[in-house]
Amino acid sequence: MIGNGFDRHHDIPCSYINFRDWLKENCPDVYDNLFRIYGNCNYDWWSTFEENLTNFDPDFYPNEIAGNTFFEIKKYLEVHYGHEGIDAIDSFEMDNAEGVTDHYQLVAAVARFEMQYLKNDLYKAFGDWVKSLKMPDKDKIIKDIDTEAMFLTFNYTKTLEDLYDVDDAYVLHIHGSVDKGNFVIGHDMTAEEMMDRDLEEHALERDPEEDKGEDEARLELFYVIADELKKPVDDIIVENGHYFNSLEGLKKLIVLGFSYSQIDLPYIREIFEVTGKNIKVEFGWHTNKDKENAETFKIEMGLTRCKLIRF
Repeated sequence: MIGNGFDRHHDIPCSYINFRDWLKENCPDVYDNLFRIYGNCNYDWWSTFEENLTNFDPDFYPNEIAGNTFFEIKKYLEVHYGHEGIDAIDSFEMDNAEGVTDHYQLVAAVARFEMQYLKNDLYKAFGDWVKSLKMPDKDKIIKDIDTEAMFLTFNYTKTLEDLYDVDDAYVLHIHGSVDKGNFVIGHDMTAEEMMDRDLEEHALERDPEEDKGEDEARLELFYVIADELKKPVDDIIVENGHYFNSLEGLKKLIVLGFSYSQIDLPYIREIFEVTGKNIKVEFGWHTNKDKENAETFKIEMGLTRCKLIRF
């Protein structure tokens, strides 16, 4: 089981921080759009990029929109999206010819348009970035990798195939690959989970009796984030059910470069659902954070035949 730390070990600049730098230089419009919608996308934000796609601030985003009139919003869309923005607002106006009774219906519609636009541009840019990544460093080859093992990789690169000569038939690129595309990125929260977190964070600031309308509006915005940018992990596991079921009887699992992000943990949990927890496991770690996460996961899962190895 191969994660991003495996490619980073081979000196491939494939962290999300690297993606940020590439995006800023090569797709400044997409970078600016992301910054405008999400606010302060600093170093920490990018270091956990997928998780932070849920950190959409309803108090920040509507500032340019929610307080404006229909025609001001139309101008906003024209400035940022040209004719596509005008077409979107005209379409909304036609669909609501009798008038919008709730102003936040319009805000949610604009948010959905912006998120769909951002998603399309971001995914395209992400694919172009992956294709631009340099080849792995041959001097960093890890010895004793069984090239005839089964590989489940979260990486989009072809390091296993190109550097280790692993046959394509032995490798499942669960989130897409540089030669086939279909890249999958995203967060792991539902709209309701984001709303619960938002209510908890703002508990001291809100009056439940007075904020009912605002709460409904905030939930609508979280639905947009969930619908457009949530990684479909459960669907991917179902689609690859035959692969996971084929792991029954597995004797040993080696994990290299996996970050133990909550977003991708369902995959490894699915493996243990099929194999049971009594198989031999080696968790290879690349950073101290990865080591800590592996230790926590080992305890959480109750794994007894497990050891941690630095690589």
